[in-house]
Amino acid sequence: MGILDKFHKKKQTKPPEVSPGGSTIYRYKTPEDRGWQPPRSVRCYGEEVTEHFQALFPNRKAFVFHELISDLVHIDINILQPTEKDDYYVLYTTGMSDLPMTLPGEIADREDLKYCELYLFLPGGWNLGKTGDLNSDLPASSYWPIGLLKFLARFPHDYKTWLGWGHTVPNGPQYAPLAEDVDFGGAALAQPSCVPPLKSKDGAEVKFYMVIPAYREEIEYKLKYGMEELGKRFAEGGLSLVLDPHRPNLCAGFTEVLD
Repeated sequence: MGILDKFHKKKQTKPPEVSPGGSTIYRYKTPEDRGWQPPRSVRCYGEEVTEHFQALFPNRKAFVFHELISDLVHIDINILQPTEKDDYYVLYTTGMSDLPMTLPGEIADREDLKYCELYLFLPGGWNLGKTGDLNSDLPASSYWPIGLLKFLARFPHDYKTWLGWGHTVPNGPQYAPLAEDVDFGGAALAQPSCVPPLKSKDGAEVKFYMVIPAYREEIEYKLKYGMEELGKRFAEGGLSLVLDPHRPNLCAGFTEVLD
Protein backbone atom coordinates (compact mmCIF):
# COMPACT_ATOMS: atom_id res chain seq x y z
CA MET A 1 0.00 0.00 0.00
CA GLY A 2 1.23 3.51 -0.77
CA ILE A 3 1.00 6.75 1.15
CA LEU A 4 -2.42 7.50 -0.36
CA ASP A 5 -3.72 4.32 1.29
CA LYS A 6 -2.26 5.21 4.67
CA PHE A 7 -3.14 7.89 7.21
CA HIS A 8 -6.90 7.74 6.68
CA LYS A 9 -6.88 8.70 10.30
CA LYS A 10 -7.81 11.41 12.68
CA LYS A 11 -5.86 13.22 15.35
CA GLN A 12 -6.12 11.95 18.91
CA THR A 13 -7.37 14.26 21.60
CA LYS A 14 -4.69 13.37 24.19
CA PRO A 15 -1.59 15.59 24.42
CA PRO A 16 0.95 14.80 21.70
CA GLU A 17 4.19 12.99 22.39
CA VAL A 18 7.57 14.67 21.93
CA SER A 19 10.48 12.81 20.35
CA PRO A 20 14.01 12.88 21.83
CA GLY A 21 14.90 15.44 19.15
CA GLY A 22 12.12 17.76 20.30
CA SER A 23 9.65 16.94 17.51
CA THR A 24 5.97 16.73 18.38
CA ILE A 25 4.61 13.32 17.41
CA TYR A 26 1.00 13.23 16.27
CA ARG A 27 -0.75 9.87 16.21
CA TYR A 28 -3.95 9.21 14.29
CA LYS A 29 -7.00 6.99 14.52
CA THR A 30 -9.41 5.91 11.81
CA PRO A 31 -12.08 8.62 11.65
CA GLU A 32 -15.79 8.26 11.33
CA ASP A 33 -16.94 8.69 7.75
CA ARG A 34 -17.72 12.41 7.43
CA GLY A 35 -18.96 11.98 3.87
CA TRP A 36 -17.90 14.00 0.85
CA GLN A 37 -17.60 17.74 1.44
CA PRO A 38 -17.43 20.17 -1.49
CA PRO A 39 -14.27 22.27 -1.77
CA ARG A 40 -14.40 25.61 -0.02
CA SER A 41 -11.97 28.41 0.62
CA VAL A 42 -11.41 31.11 3.21
CA ARG A 43 -8.82 32.81 1.07
CA CYS A 44 -7.70 32.02 -2.45
CA TYR A 45 -4.04 32.55 -3.28
CA GLY A 46 -3.74 30.30 -6.32
CA GLU A 47 -3.07 33.07 -8.83
CA GLU A 48 -0.56 34.81 -6.58
CA VAL A 49 1.22 31.51 -5.89
CA THR A 50 1.44 30.81 -9.62
CA GLU A 51 2.82 34.30 -10.31
CA HIS A 52 5.34 33.76 -7.49
CA PHE A 53 6.69 30.53 -8.97
CA GLN A 54 6.71 31.84 -12.53
CA ALA A 55 8.79 34.81 -11.37
CA LEU A 56 11.21 32.55 -9.51
CA PHE A 57 11.50 30.06 -12.38
CA PRO A 58 10.94 32.20 -15.52
CA ASN A 59 10.68 31.27 -19.19
CA ARG A 60 9.19 27.85 -18.59
CA LYS A 61 6.17 26.34 -20.30
CA ALA A 62 3.52 25.27 -17.84
CA PHE A 63 0.64 22.88 -17.50
CA VAL A 64 -1.56 21.68 -14.67
CA PHE A 65 -2.67 18.32 -13.33
CA HIS A 66 -6.19 19.42 -12.47
CA GLU A 67 -8.03 17.60 -9.72
CA LEU A 68 -11.30 16.42 -11.24
CA ILE A 69 -13.04 15.28 -8.06
CA SER A 70 -12.15 17.22 -4.92
CA ASP A 71 -13.07 16.67 -1.30
CA LEU A 72 -12.88 19.60 1.14
CA VAL A 73 -10.16 21.45 -0.81
CA HIS A 74 -9.34 21.52 -4.52
CA ILE A 75 -5.66 20.61 -4.96
CA ASP A 76 -3.99 21.13 -8.34
CA ILE A 77 -0.42 20.18 -9.19
CA ASN A 78 1.19 22.88 -11.32
CA ILE A 79 4.12 21.85 -13.49
CA LEU A 80 6.80 24.14 -14.90
CA GLN A 81 8.73 22.37 -17.61
CA PRO A 82 12.55 22.14 -17.90
CA THR A 83 14.59 24.61 -19.88
CA GLU A 84 17.80 24.04 -21.78
CA LYS A 85 19.71 25.78 -19.00
CA ASP A 86 17.84 24.26 -16.05
CA ASP A 87 16.92 20.68 -16.89
CA TYR A 88 14.42 19.94 -14.15
CA TYR A 89 10.67 20.17 -13.58
CA VAL A 90 9.18 22.38 -10.87
CA LEU A 91 6.02 20.94 -9.31
CA TYR A 92 4.00 22.97 -6.82
CA THR A 93 0.55 22.78 -5.28
CA THR A 94 -2.25 25.31 -5.31
CA GLY A 95 -5.37 25.01 -3.17
CA MET A 96 -3.70 23.97 0.06
CA SER A 97 -3.63 27.62 1.14
CA ASP A 98 -7.34 28.10 0.41
CA LEU A 99 -7.97 27.17 4.05
CA PRO A 100 -5.90 27.94 7.14
CA MET A 101 -4.28 24.98 8.84
CA THR A 102 -5.20 24.10 12.42
CA LEU A 103 -2.25 25.05 14.59
CA PRO A 104 -1.74 23.59 18.09
CA GLY A 105 -2.72 25.79 21.00
CA GLU A 106 0.76 27.01 21.90
CA ILE A 107 1.22 28.59 18.43
CA ALA A 108 -2.41 29.18 17.49
CA ASP A 109 -1.76 32.91 17.06
CA ARG A 110 1.05 32.43 14.51
CA GLU A 111 -0.66 33.81 11.42
CA ASP A 112 2.57 33.30 9.44
CA LEU A 113 2.26 29.50 9.82
CA LYS A 114 -1.37 29.02 8.84
CA TYR A 115 -1.04 29.06 5.05
CA CYS A 116 1.36 27.05 2.94
CA GLU A 117 1.89 25.22 -0.32
CA LEU A 118 4.28 22.39 -1.23
CA TYR A 119 6.73 21.81 -4.05
CA LEU A 120 9.47 19.55 -5.35
CA PHE A 121 11.85 19.31 -8.32
CA LEU A 122 12.01 16.34 -10.70
CA PRO A 123 14.68 15.47 -13.28
CA GLY A 124 14.09 16.73 -16.81
CA GLY A 125 13.77 13.18 -18.10
CA TRP A 126 10.85 12.34 -15.79
CA ASN A 127 7.65 11.32 -17.59
CA LEU A 128 5.00 13.78 -16.45
CA GLY A 129 2.72 13.57 -19.45
CA LYS A 130 1.01 16.64 -20.85
CA THR A 131 -1.92 18.99 -20.38
CA GLY A 132 -5.17 17.08 -20.14
CA ASP A 133 -3.64 13.83 -18.94
CA LEU A 134 -5.33 11.98 -16.09
CA ASN A 135 -3.74 10.08 -13.24
CA SER A 136 -4.39 6.86 -15.12
CA ASP A 137 -2.44 8.13 -18.14
CA LEU A 138 0.83 7.95 -16.20
CA PRO A 139 2.49 4.78 -14.86
CA ALA A 140 2.73 4.55 -11.09
CA SER A 141 6.50 4.88 -11.34
CA SER A 142 6.01 8.38 -12.82
CA TYR A 143 2.90 9.50 -10.94
CA TRP A 144 3.91 8.85 -7.33
CA PRO A 145 5.52 12.29 -6.65
CA ILE A 146 2.29 13.93 -7.85
CA GLY A 147 0.26 11.66 -5.60
CA LEU A 148 2.55 12.44 -2.68
CA LEU A 149 2.12 16.19 -3.14
CA LYS A 150 -1.65 15.85 -3.41
CA PHE A 151 -1.91 13.70 -0.31
CA LEU A 152 0.27 15.96 1.83
CA ALA A 153 -1.51 19.11 0.64
CA ARG A 154 -4.88 17.74 1.73
CA PHE A 155 -3.62 16.07 4.90
CA PRO A 156 -3.78 19.03 7.36
CA HIS A 157 -7.30 19.95 6.25
CA ASP A 158 -8.64 16.40 6.39
CA TYR A 159 -7.29 15.83 9.89
CA LYS A 160 -7.43 19.34 11.37
CA THR A 161 -3.69 19.56 11.92
CA TRP A 162 -0.79 21.37 10.30
CA LEU A 163 2.44 20.92 8.36
CA GLY A 164 5.58 22.99 8.67
CA TRP A 165 9.35 23.03 8.45
CA GLY A 166 10.95 19.86 9.79
CA HIS A 167 7.78 17.80 9.87
CA THR A 168 8.18 14.20 8.79
CA VAL A 169 5.38 11.92 7.61
CA PRO A 170 6.10 8.17 7.60
CA ASN A 171 4.15 5.97 5.23
CA GLY A 172 2.45 4.00 7.95
CA PRO A 173 4.01 2.35 11.03
CA GLN A 174 6.21 0.10 8.87
CA TYR A 175 7.39 2.86 6.51
CA ALA A 176 5.99 1.18 3.42
CA PRO A 177 7.72 2.21 0.15
CA LEU A 178 6.09 5.21 -1.55
CA ALA A 179 6.14 3.29 -4.83
CA GLU A 180 7.15 -0.15 -6.02
CA ASP A 181 10.44 0.96 -7.51
CA VAL A 182 11.68 3.22 -4.66
CA ASP A 183 12.70 2.57 -1.05
CA PHE A 184 11.58 5.88 0.47
CA GLY A 185 9.31 5.21 3.46
CA GLY A 186 7.93 8.70 3.96
CA ALA A 187 8.69 12.39 3.49
CA ALA A 188 10.31 15.33 5.26
CA LEU A 189 9.49 19.02 4.79
CA ALA A 190 12.35 21.46 4.25
CA GLN A 191 12.46 25.18 3.54
CA PRO A 192 15.40 25.99 1.24
CA SER A 193 15.90 29.61 0.25
CA CYS A 194 15.11 29.00 -3.44
CA VAL A 195 11.38 29.57 -2.78
CA PRO A 196 10.88 32.39 -0.23
CA PRO A 197 7.50 33.04 1.43
CA LEU A 198 4.84 35.01 -0.45
CA LYS A 199 3.39 38.16 1.05
CA SER A 200 -0.09 38.18 -0.42
CA LYS A 201 -2.05 41.21 -1.53
CA ASP A 202 -4.28 40.94 1.53
CA GLY A 203 -1.28 40.86 3.86
CA ALA A 204 -1.20 37.17 4.65
CA GLU A 205 1.98 35.12 4.41
CA VAL A 206 2.07 31.89 2.43
CA LYS A 207 5.03 29.64 3.15
CA PHE A 208 6.44 27.03 0.78
CA TYR A 209 7.88 23.74 1.93
CA MET A 210 9.94 21.39 -0.22
CA VAL A 211 8.85 17.77 0.01
CA ILE A 212 11.86 15.47 0.36
CA PRO A 213 11.05 11.76 -0.01
CA ALA A 214 13.00 10.15 2.82
CA TYR A 215 14.14 6.76 4.06
CA ARG A 216 12.98 5.27 7.34
CA GLU A 217 16.40 5.76 8.95
CA GLU A 218 16.45 9.44 7.95
CA ILE A 219 13.04 10.05 9.49
CA GLU A 220 13.96 8.22 12.69
CA TYR A 221 17.28 10.09 12.86
CA LYS A 222 15.31 13.34 12.72
CA LEU A 223 12.98 12.14 15.49
CA LYS A 224 16.01 11.31 17.64
CA TYR A 225 18.15 14.38 16.96
CA GLY A 226 15.92 17.00 15.31
CA MET A 227 15.60 18.49 11.85
CA GLU A 228 18.69 20.67 12.10
CA GLU A 229 20.87 17.60 12.63
CA LEU A 230 19.17 15.77 9.76
CA GLY A 231 19.78 18.86 7.64
CA LYS A 232 23.48 18.56 8.41
CA ARG A 233 23.42 14.95 7.23
CA PHE A 234 21.69 16.03 4.04
CA ALA A 235 24.26 18.78 3.47
CA GLU A 236 27.25 16.56 4.20
CA GLY A 237 25.86 13.90 1.88
CA GLY A 238 25.33 16.40 -0.94
CA LEU A 239 21.56 15.93 -1.14
CA SER A 240 20.37 17.39 -4.44
CA LEU A 241 17.31 19.63 -4.54
CA VAL A 242 16.26 17.70 -7.65
CA LEU A 243 14.80 14.36 -6.67
CA ASP A 244 16.96 11.32 -7.30
CA PRO A 245 14.61 8.35 -6.73
CA HIS A 246 17.56 6.05 -6.06
CA ARG A 247 19.80 8.35 -4.02
CA PRO A 248 21.84 6.92 -1.12
CA ASN A 249 20.29 6.68 2.31
CA LEU A 250 22.11 9.45 4.21
CA CYS A 251 21.38 7.85 7.58
CA ALA A 252 22.01 4.25 6.55
CA GLY A 253 22.68 2.02 9.52
CA PHE A 254 20.89 4.24 12.03
CA THR A 255 19.23 1.89 14.50
CA GLU A 256 19.11 3.81 17.77
CA VAL A 257 16.07 3.37 19.99
CA LEU A 258 13.74 6.38 19.97
CA ASP A 259 13.39 6.69 23.74
